[in-house]
Amino acid sequence: MFRPIFHLMRADFWERTRRYSFLITIGLLLYVAYIYLPPASASYLGFALGDVRGIYNSAWIGSIIAVLCSVLLILPGFYLVKNAVQRDLDTRVGEIIATTPISKWGYTFGKTLSNFAYLAAMVGVIALGGLAMQLIRGETMQIEIWSYLSPFVYTTLPTIFLISALAVLFEAIPWLRGGFGNILFAVLWLAVLIISISLSETSDRLRPTADPLGMTNIVYSMIESASEYYPVPGTGFVIGGSSVHGSLQTFVWNGMAWTSRAILGRLIWIGVGVGFTLLAAVLFNRFDPATEHPRRKKGKKEVLQQVEEPAEAAAAILPVRLTRLESRRGNPISLFGRTLLAELRLMLKGTAWWWYLVALGLVIGCLFAPLDVTRSFLLPVAWVWPILLWSAMGNRETRHHTEQIVFSTAHPLRTQLPTAWGAGWIVALITGAGVAIRLGATGQNEALLAWLTGSLFIPSLALALGTWSGSSKLFEVVYLLWWYVGPVNKAETLDFMGTGENVQADLLWPYWVGTGMLIVLAILGRWRQIRQ
Repeated sequence: MFRPIFHLMRADFWERTRRYSFLITIGLLLYVAYIYLPPASASYLGFALGDVRGIYNSAWIGSIIAVLCSVLLILPGFYLVKNAVQRDLDTRVGEIIATTPISKWGYTFGKTLSNFAYLAAMVGVIALGGLAMQLIRGETMQIEIWSYLSPFVYTTLPTIFLISALAVLFEAIPWLRGGFGNILFAVLWLAVLIISISLSETSDRLRPTADPLGMTNIVYSMIESASEYYPVPGTGFVIGGSSVHGSLQTFVWNGMAWTSRAILGRLIWIGVGVGFTLLAAVLFNRFDPATEHPRRKKGKKEVLQQVEEPAEAAAAILPVRLTRLESRRGNPISLFGRTLLAELRLMLKGTAWWWYLVALGLVIGCLFAPLDVTRSFLLPVAWVWPILLWSAMGNRETRHHTEQIVFSTAHPLRTQLPTAWGAGWIVALITGAGVAIRLGATGQNEALLAWLTGSLFIPSLALALGTWSGSSKLFEVVYLLWWYVGPVNKAETLDFMGTGENVQADLLWPYWVGTGMLIVLAILGRWRQIRQ
């Protein structure tokens, strides 16, 4: 029973780790470990309790890196592993698997284990990087292996197992496989993060079991220990970067005591992950094509007609490479306008009526809500609402296999690509129009300039990432992370929308430069697609 599950997990794991994306991700994780543990002379802290941090011993470094993995790694990690079932569908391997004796439970459990092994390998790499950083920083040269590894064992591994199972569950439900499932998980991650942060600062009895991220036990223990050294160390904590105000204050923290209650609380979430896997097995259709697209089922008569067609009509269709048109006739401005309108209609095609209703409500809300509410809250919501429209930019042709048709047009770099970018910009202008009107009416020119910067930056980022990745997932991950850290949390250097109280024009010029670089990258990416 477990032999086919093991081989399914092993084959899937090795197939993933042979990709360049695995090496790139590992490189990024090592860089994160480096900047997350700054030297004592740095002006920022990677993990801070106000202006206080622990001495860089094994317990402190292992714990804060484990918290980093449990909190921040799981968001991109979910998107990295949420393709196991879809890949079998795309490559037609699923049709072969469906003919084997492996059960639905065996298949989903094998995919969960492969997801877990993939994410655990990444956690292992960043854990090794943390050990190296302890020696590099040199505040404490003594390495205590169990004090360092126990936070990963009890905190991170149960969390990534839960995420691995949840990714399989999302793929087992057809309407959660695409962009909607990606957005839903991001919202779920944000809600869980807010709850976990609130539990980390209290002594609630539910704290050890109510937090799926496992960070509450560690952070609460750190806050208690810091209180013994400093009267007011700060009740909150920051993950990912905090400026040091005044002199840096340090204390010795030797790790938390992992009680049986705390360990049981983490085991419960492993059980929840197993439950997700069982539910995915119940909902999994075992690659039955009749259940993949129920709205596109053909009528019985049409199916019978197709079955009765002679075998000669089913001959293999050879790939055809269309030659590129050399010229286009007509007024250039008129042609550009018609192409832009066509791109906009294509971008909006299939959008439900309620999407337009919500977008209209956000525009009206921005017009009549208090200006501070409009800038700080409504604008980020208005510019995250069209994320599924923007994420299709640059990769729609690849996903729908229309490259030969689109790229064979006359001068696709000069016509189709600019209009694709223009359609995305129009969506940004329309959804954020209420804010622009309010800022212009009140004479807040710097805030209006920040709004314009954001409207240009978003479609440029979407187009560049879409052309190079050939997928909508990369933009959705990058944009959601940037949107949460920058505009939502008002991080000045990452706020490309200007949602903070004091907008500084000096902080906007990197986004103007970045927008230009992204457009150049999009052109190079499209040129690469055309040449393939």
